[in-house]
Parts: sequence; C-alpha cells; structure tokens
Amino acid sequence: MVEQSFEVEDEKVTLRATEQPASTADTWTRVPVICLHVFEGDGADVWQRLREGGRPAMALVAIAPKSWDSDLTPWPCPPVFRGGKPYEGAAAAQLDLLEREIIPQAEALLAQHGMVPSFSALAGYSLAGLFAAWAATQCSLFERVASVSGSLWYPDFVKYIAGNRPKPTVRRAYFSLGDAEPRTRNRAMRSVLEDTQQVAERFEQSGVTTRFELNPGNHFTDENLRTARGIRWLLDDGTNAAPAD
Repeated sequence: MVEQSFEVEDEKVTLRATEQPASTADTWTRVPVICLHVFEGDGADVWQRLREGGRPAMALVAIAPKSWDSDLTPWPCPPVFRGGKPYEGAAAAQLDLLEREIIPQAEALLAQHGMVPSFSALAGYSLAGLFAAWAATQCSLFERVASVSGSLWYPDFVKYIAGNRPKPTVRRAYFSLGDAEPRTRNRAMRSVLEDTQQVAERFEQSGVTTRFELNPGNHFTDENLRTARGIRWLLDDGTNAAPAD
C-alpha cells in the first residue's frame, strides 16, 4: 500500500493507494482517484471502510482545507448558527488549488509507483458535499461526484443549480442524507431534504447517472460509513453488487 503526505499552501494532503500488478498489455496500473475533503484527520477511517471486503485498486486523496467554512462554500453567506462566523465563499480558490497543485502532486506520487488515473472523482461530507456538487458545474476534471449529507440547503444553491448544469464530463453522481436531518431545529437547514432532491433531479435531468439515498440518523451519524458508501457506489459503476453497510 502507498501512503504519503504532503502540504500545499498550508493544507495537508494524504494519499493512500492500493498497488496491484499492471496488466500484461500495459506497464501502468490504472486506478480511480477519489479526492475527499476532510473536516478532521487524514481520511484513514474512510479508507479503512473502503478497504473492507477487498475492494479493487484505488487511490484516495484526503485534503484538510485551511478553513472548512470558507474554502468549501461557493459564495459568501451570513452565519446560520448563533455566534457563528460568516461563510466567506472561497470555493473557487480551493478548486483552483485542487487543479493547479494538489491533484498534479498526487498524480506524480502515483506515477512513482506505476499508477495512473483511470478517472477522477470528488466526494465530500456536509460542506464538502456542497463543494462536490458545485465543482461538478465548474470544471471538467471530475467524472464522478458524491455529496454525502451535503449542505445543499446553502442559500441560493438550488437556484444556482437550476441555472448551471453539471459539466458533460460528469457521468455519475451520488447524493445522500440522514432521514432525521430535515428535523433540525435550525431553520436554514430544514429544507435540506427537498433541496437535495431537487439538486439530484437536476443532475439526472442533465443525463448524469444519479443515485439518492436516505440513511438512518441525523447529520452526525456514521459519517465515515456514509462517505465510504457513496464512494463505493461511484466505484462500482453499476455493474457490481450494491455497497455493503
């Protein structure tokens, strides 16, 4: 197994990958590369979940952003929690950093181990799920996206999606929520179920193979398991068994 960390503009990035021999017809091993923004840690728990059951070769690039609330939000927004800080809306800069520095460095490390991407995917939980859905409309880098318990309640995001289709390169999109999330006391977030369904429908209407799931629990239930479940669906490509719980 490959496990290497590096820093880009004060953001810690951890690359994990499973190594397998290349086919006789190719000197390179082709692996899906999944980028995942993480709130804390280095993605180890999600990686462990992904490896359960002997999954095929893959690479997970876990990114810890400098500011979770700012780097993953597409435009500024006042705080939605009492005493909270405003969201600064620096997602464009974060996406640029991904394209310009983080992904090229991760791919260079993979190449040192004889691996090249078969496709790139972007996954995230909560605000990182919002970022994944937004990024799908902004760049052609990612073929697959997963918004897991995504903050798709974010002000004006449904309106934005109505006027901005995912890029033609996006082939698969996964959305999920906990079934208790719409029952939050926070008024700004109560529409999250309807908002997520509308975003998922927009992706489907745009020709993207789309899946929406409800999972038991609230926003903070089984975060790593839910994230791994979404990534597995992206990897399975609809031809293998359904993701295991």
